[in-house]
Amino acid sequence: MKKNVKLFTSFLALCIAMIACQKDELITESEFGDLKKANLGMIKSYDNSMVLQWNEALSLAVDNKMPAPAESRIYAMVTLAMHDALNNAVPIYETYAKDNQGAYYKDISKKNIYSIANAAVAQAAHDALVALIPAAAGSAETLLNTCLAEIEDSEFKVRGIQIGSDAATEVLAKRQNDVLPAFESYPQGTLPGEYKSTFPFVPPAFPVPSVYGRHWGETEPFGILSGDQFRPEPPYEINSPEYTTDYNEVKSIGSNTSALRTQDQTAMGLFFTENMPSMMNKVARLMAVEEDLDGWETARLFALTHMTVADALISTFDGIYYYNFWRPITAIQEGDLDGNDDTTGDVAWSPVISARPTPPLPSYPSSYAAAGSAGAELFKMFFKKDSKSFSVGSYTLQDSVRSFTAFSLFATEMAESRIYTGHNFRNDNIAGNKMGKEVAKYVFENNLRRL
Repeated sequence: MKKNVKLFTSFLALCIAMIACQKDELITESEFGDLKKANLGMIKSYDNSMVLQWNEALSLAVDNKMPAPAESRIYAMVTLAMHDALNNAVPIYETYAKDNQGAYYKDISKKNIYSIANAAVAQAAHDALVALIPAAAGSAETLLNTCLAEIEDSEFKVRGIQIGSDAATEVLAKRQNDVLPAFESYPQGTLPGEYKSTFPFVPPAFPVPSVYGRHWGETEPFGILSGDQFRPEPPYEINSPEYTTDYNEVKSIGSNTSALRTQDQTAMGLFFTENMPSMMNKVARLMAVEEDLDGWETARLFALTHMTVADALISTFDGIYYYNFWRPITAIQEGDLDGNDDTTGDVAWSPVISARPTPPLPSYPSSYAAAGSAGAELFKMFFKKDSKSFSVGSYTLQDSVRSFTAFSLFATEMAESRIYTGHNFRNDNIAGNKMGKEVAKYVFENNLRRL
């Protein structure tokens, strides 16, 4: 009898627990049912053509026309404006600047979603792009007029235009206090390992000795907490065997006259001299097409990609000016004076002259390694895979295409390329790779998440 009572009591408790769970599920379904209903089929029915069109316009306006940090900021802001605009039409993901908690979407359907979404994307991209690159105003205005003319006049078109305008305004306002990166004079190092400027330009256009973006690492990031959040450990000591190994490697394989560097390694170095944000944007755009993303997914992919690359560069600039480590050109030309008996100097040594000159900033960690690994890690998390076959071209090595079978292999080549041009030590790459992955993981897990 007691055994039966215990069994009945256990069964009753189980039933109560199940009812409670069902009640919680019903509350959740009731609370978010409208949003789920709005998302059923309707969002998937909206393709990514408008987002891609404005991304291409952005690319034409900005790619390789300025240093990478400035480029990354513009890419991030314009893509975030498009993302916020779409998610204030129908709130599927968290936003960056324009709060979408009060967004009204219950009257949006498959019949009118293109009207409101296309108008919102076009207006947001136009307004942000023109504000950031006034020289692009003419072509942006023409594209906007074309896009809006193709949308049938309706209250949804009007609403979309307003949403897009508001989204761009709020993104611009949120970043209005950014201290833009610029060239400025910089004190020269006097001890082995301390940075000395090698910037090739002369006054009056630039101060001498000059560096770029000295305070960019202090800029408010887009998705991480601060520029020093993932600051790497210090670089190798000049007298360490690890530094000696790195020194000898770049001296032999990164020299302009190197007989050890292969033709493909030279091509790799020139290929990845293109700015990191524009290179990463090409890959993101390719993935959006090949993976058949809808408009909302595509806008989110672009926004996350450029938040990640921008924050990787902010983190890099924090580290390089914090550690102030010299570039290979200085280290090798002064190798007989560095106090390391195992390094032999060469006052005539120079990096690959067909690439860009040595960047006007310290060496550690590598910005290319950080941006490359950050972008690759972001793609891995977004698509839940590393293996992916794709091919991309480069602005800095015309008529050249490189192919990859994984995002991580793309990042590896981007980092290795800096050794082959003679611009960075291998440890710069190691630190940049680690930091880039940490940045990407944080950005992806804490920003623009599904509601």
